[in-house]
Amino acid sequence: MGSVRQLSAIMFTDMVGYTALMQEDETRARAQRDRQRTVLEAAIAAHGGRVLQFYGDGTLSVFPSAIEAVRAAVDIQRDLDTEPRVPLRIGLHTGDVVFDRNGVVGDGVNVAARIQGLATPGAVLISGKVHDELKNQPDIETLPLGSFRLKNVRDPLQVHAVAGEGLRRPDEVALAPAREREPRSVAVLPFVNMSADPQNEFFSDGVSEEIINALTRVQGLRVTARTSSFAFKGRNQDVREIASQLGVETILEGSVRRAGGRVRIAAQLIDARSGYHLFSEVYDRGLDDIFETQDELARTIVDRLQVHLAPEPPVHHHAYGASGSLLVRAHTHDTEAYTEYLRGRFHWNKWTPGDARLAIQYMERAAEMDPTCALPFTGLATAYTFLASLGQLPADDAYPRAAAYARHALELEDDAGESHLALATVKMFYDWDFEGARERFEEALALTPGAAEVHHLYSLFLKAMGRFDEAVAHMETAVGMDPLSLPYNQTLAVALHAAGRLDEADARLDRILSLDPAFRSSVETRGWLLLRRGDVEGALEQFERLPGLADHPAAGAGHRALAYGRLGRTDEARAMGDLLERRAADEPRVNLAMDRALYHWGLDDLDGVFACFNRAVDERLGTVIFLGTSPNWADLRTDPRFAAVVERIGLPAVSSAS
Repeated sequence: MGSVRQLSAIMFTDMVGYTALMQEDETRARAQRDRQRTVLEAAIAAHGGRVLQFYGDGTLSVFPSAIEAVRAAVDIQRDLDTEPRVPLRIGLHTGDVVFDRNGVVGDGVNVAARIQGLATPGAVLISGKVHDELKNQPDIETLPLGSFRLKNVRDPLQVHAVAGEGLRRPDEVALAPAREREPRSVAVLPFVNMSADPQNEFFSDGVSEEIINALTRVQGLRVTARTSSFAFKGRNQDVREIASQLGVETILEGSVRRAGGRVRIAAQLIDARSGYHLFSEVYDRGLDDIFETQDELARTIVDRLQVHLAPEPPVHHHAYGASGSLLVRAHTHDTEAYTEYLRGRFHWNKWTPGDARLAIQYMERAAEMDPTCALPFTGLATAYTFLASLGQLPADDAYPRAAAYARHALELEDDAGESHLALATVKMFYDWDFEGARERFEEALALTPGAAEVHHLYSLFLKAMGRFDEAVAHMETAVGMDPLSLPYNQTLAVALHAAGRLDEADARLDRILSLDPAFRSSVETRGWLLLRRGDVEGALEQFERLPGLADHPAAGAGHRALAYGRLGRTDEARAMGDLLERRAADEPRVNLAMDRALYHWGLDDLDGVFACFNRAVDERLGTVIFLGTSPNWADLRTDPRFAAVVERIGLPAVSSAS
């Protein structure tokens, strides 16, 4: 028999955990396998498909219709979601299938198998080609997951999840689902606190974070950022599954036991493909040696990866000069000062204004205990900049403090990338010294090339400068390092919006809001996108969600006033002004200049708009640096007063046609 080529919709399925279950309970494993085969055979036949191959715990099937293939997949998952449940992954693609005496082959088969590998149990994932076939099928809802590079597939592939009752809900599909692991990559999971006092969790978290920071200084090594690594804290999940979600080749996990003046750190570096340990070490040291221990651990990781990742180009130590120098510097010999610093970091990492204020208290105590340690001064600079940029502290108080702390940190350690980053941020948001900010950002990038936060903040700088494609590229790098960070994904959506890539921005917002429908920044950005597309009613619907999400009646008052005004609902727009005035009376330290500008714009009061702009400049409101290039204000660019305001800040202005 010769070969036969046929264009088909291809379905790959795989039962999750079958091998492990066979080892644990063979009878139950066989029962689950038999149940999924019965369900698959019935559903596939009912939708005009046929099973070509059963292989242990999975199947390969083909359908003449992509629509029917999707409907069959939905029926299968709904059936298997009832007791006794069977965890199944399904991937679908359309392409050529070649039948010959040796079986079934073809690029389409490979792609369907790779897409199935991206799925979580209970999910149905489809390629962009299948998605194109569903455009006139209103009963089939999908969620875009983005573009992925798959093994043995030349070009990146768009992947979507099918949504609906009985399927794995879209908000349960990982923001960055399982992907081909990037070479020369590692994720450091939060070390488990094994100390007798559970309050020592801040210390074990701090050790994990210091290891992450050390590894970001190694050029050629991709390190998953803290947010994504710590997303798995306290979850009993197989490290190979975690590695798939984070797209890394290796995982470092461990524990910390602190007692008196001693600390024991146990660490294991695991090959994500095989699950085997590349090394397992226990470090039993005095607290005075904590930095030396962290450096030794980081160096061991790099050395083992050098061997494990061959024949790829080698990674090498980048920070502090030549290879062989320290990855972790002995910042202080005062263990109590370091402990207070770690308490501050513990609160800082919660990313709320209240916790940032607590972090400042701990950092100040650490700085008093050891004024020669740069760490707390860098932390203070970052925390004050954060509070000032949110309008939570007066700019003329917080930013000069941040600058002074950052400069002092650099006097102590002039090659610490974090301190350069803190000073770059002050120069950007407060000094408006954009050339100075660029120099500091580039220095921070050179010293810590693997730090997601450096790429994130540099992207904001590039967006303010109107360099949109570069801003998007740096945010894509940051998201690659920290794929589960909602704020980073949000910043990428905003950068895409500014670059005019509206469909991509929409898709990114879909992914964020599917995971957290209450993520306020993305709701607001979705409103701006709808407004830009002329859907004022849709934009208002998004803006009207903001008070509930923020638990504050004045949240989004300016945005709502703008939408009400464009809809001719003037009385409601004016009511938003009353809300803003009440908030100004209740919270005099919060800067509302840009909210008031939106309010005046809604009433078509351009004199009021530009008065607010100039007030924001006078008060050095940090976010005003985005005024010149933000698409949200594009309709005002033809007014000569707009260029005058932008010139006061020292910003470039994009043309009104942009």
